[in-house]
Amino acid sequence: MTDAIAPISSAIRPIAPLAVGAAAPAGPGFVDTLKNLIGEVAKSQDAAGQASQAYATGQTTDVTATMVAVERASISFALMLQVRNRLLDAYSEIQRMQV
Repeated sequence: MTDAIAPISSAIRPIAPLAVGAAAPAGPGFVDTLKNLIGEVAKSQDAAGQASQAYATGQTTDVTATMVAVERASISFALMLQVRNRLLDAYSEIQRMQV
């Protein structure tokens, strides 16, 4: 009338480990991309500082270029902070996961 239930252990197979010499994925990794983006933000901050200093010392009278450099640095820094906040939120969420 009723069939016997097959044991679960026969259906479970271990996952094969990755090969030690496995090739890394092509292209830059996540950490490299973040480092490059942080470097770009630092460059824009430096450019804004130099533009502001040049305007303050009278080396240039182009207020538009100075303000564009300052705003570009401000926006890129704000974007970097938002990315950082999202990464911290994701890390916190991973920490809260129950295993």
